[in-house]
Amino acid sequence: MTRLTAMTDPAHLVTYLEFGPSFAAAAAQALPAWATSVRSETGVDEVMLLAEINRPERFALVETWSDLTQLNARQASRAHPDLSAAQGQCAPADERIGEPFCIGTVGPGELGGLYALIHIDVVPFNLAAVGDWLTDQAEAARSAALRYDVWRQVDRPNHFTVVQVWADHLAYAHHVEGAATHTFRSRLLSLKGALYDERLYRRMT
Repeated sequence: MTRLTAMTDPAHLVTYLEFGPSFAAAAAQALPAWATSVRSETGVDEVMLLAEINRPERFALVETWSDLTQLNARQASRAHPDLSAAQGQCAPADERIGEPFCIGTVGPGELGGLYALIHIDVVPFNLAAVGDWLTDQAEAARSAALRYDVWRQVDRPNHFTVVQVWADHLAYAHHVEGAATHTFRSRLLSLKGALYDERLYRRMT
């Protein structure tokens, strides 16, 4: 848990976007072109555009870059449109840059899979134990998940993003209701710095 971010490590960026409900359909039509433009940039390894299932006005763009240097350069140059001024957007885009923390070897799921993004915020005490809990949970889930990765936020090392891909809602439900997840959530309870934020998505591109 004490590793430092290396500029040559892969880097991850999750951008959360929220529009007014009446603009959801227009945003769903416009955002794939933005994802395509990001995907064409030098240094990008993966781009996923996700639409939240129960809140169709909310989206997430999930990017993996070859290293933090390239991601920082893109951030500085603003090579993609600044959507904070887009019509119908309720708030500026919320960007979270992460480093690999516990990465699986299973590839991304198909477009029809169920995607989950979980933001975990813990108080900055006993982070070594939290890291162990996150790793144990990831290793327990990977036999059933199509993908299960944990990223640590670069500027707030007590914040984590968990990226999950499941074959369908039934597989996800088995995971959520399982003993390993119950143990993990119980352990986190005493150290949570904010609500456990879990959102379910379908992949658009």
